[in-house]
Amino acid sequence: MFENINFGKGINKKYIDFNVNKDIPLKDQIDLLKEDLLQVSYDNNYIIDMGWYPEFDREGNFEIYIIKDNRWDNPILHKKCKDLDLLNEYIYECIKLIESKAK
Repeated sequence: MFENINFGKGINKKYIDFNVNKDIPLKDQIDLLKEDLLQVSYDNNYIIDMGWYPEFDREGNFEIYIIKDNRWDNPILHKKCKDLDLLNEYIYECIKLIESKAK
């Protein structure tokens, strides 16, 4: 789902381990819902981080963070959802926000 997304310029590292199938209910893929699903690091010290919290828990959520300068205790952005379409929107929102900071 995220392999073909253009995450913008200045990518330092990209990690994607997202194998969730959009056509199968999330509750039937719980074994794929872990904390480390996606992380994109940028040259300007921003990070997009996304995972499922709590890991492997049916009651969990996708959580998306933007981190600046490794300040994990003070994220620039933090959003939660259970919907894959909304998750995709949030990822694009993160990319746009980071691109606006790079200018």
